[in-house]
Amino acid sequence: MTEASQTPLPAELLRKLEYLRVVTRRMHAGRFSALNRSRKLGRGIDFADHRPYAPGDDFKDIDWNLYGRLDRFMVRLAEEETELNLHLLVDCSRSMGPHKAEYARRVAAALSYIALAHLDRVHVWPFGEKLMKPLKPPRNKTQAIQVHRYLSSVDGGSATDMEGTMRAFAGISRARGIALVISDFLAPDGWQSAIDVLRSARFEPALLQVSNPDEADIATRGEVLLDDRETGRTIRVRVTEKVASAYRAAFLAHGRALNDYARSHNMFFAHGRSDQPFEEMVLRTMRSERLLA
Repeated sequence: MTEASQTPLPAELLRKLEYLRVVTRRMHAGRFSALNRSRKLGRGIDFADHRPYAPGDDFKDIDWNLYGRLDRFMVRLAEEETELNLHLLVDCSRSMGPHKAEYARRVAAALSYIALAHLDRVHVWPFGEKLMKPLKPPRNKTQAIQVHRYLSSVDGGSATDMEGTMRAFAGISRARGIALVISDFLAPDGWQSAIDVLRSARFEPALLQVSNPDEADIATRGEVLLDDRETGRTIRVRVTEKVASAYRAAFLAHGRALNDYARSHNMFFAHGRSDQPFEEMVLRTMRSERLLA
């Protein structure tokens, strides 16, 4: 393991991450108090509204100043601060390769640090041919490094069964929340039905597409041998300009389809390249696309 991979979250980056939080586009019920404010009314710190007193309410919640003006018992309501469940579904199949996989691990570790710093729940689910054992670190931001180490240790196998793994995840997890899928989305059977599974199970899907810079085009012309990491097959292809042009169009169409699907369902979507600093994704793109604030 290189020195860089041993320190995926430099101290300077951690200081910046302290000011961020994961935000949700829906209301999700949490079990424990956290630093993430929901739209649910109940006991909390920040005043939200009043309602008439009802038998059984705590006398400490009565607004006595308002009683002096209205001669009516009114109970103060506040915005409850509840935990958010952040599920990180990280593609560990062979098609990710070393560079995309490391990019995905670092993004996952950074998001885990942000969530854990706000006492939210983090659930890390590696997947490939099947859904693997999840990592559920304690609510302590120092545990974020364990996310990177754990993802570095798993072997997702060669192929990607995205729909099967999402069905397995939806069947196991009872904690609804954000389900961020970090993948190249190069599944043989497609990706849309897999994300539909998350939506049907009442998770809040979010999509992060990861690619290598050389995947956007075919630089070589003539006869080449192509290795399919998903199936292990090697095929001989004659690459002409027409073939290269069709490949470029297909690659761009893949990304547009992901983007259009996400936009049509009010989901987070971003595309990160493995040759670009992952900090840019976390500190800029995810903030501008409203996954972080």
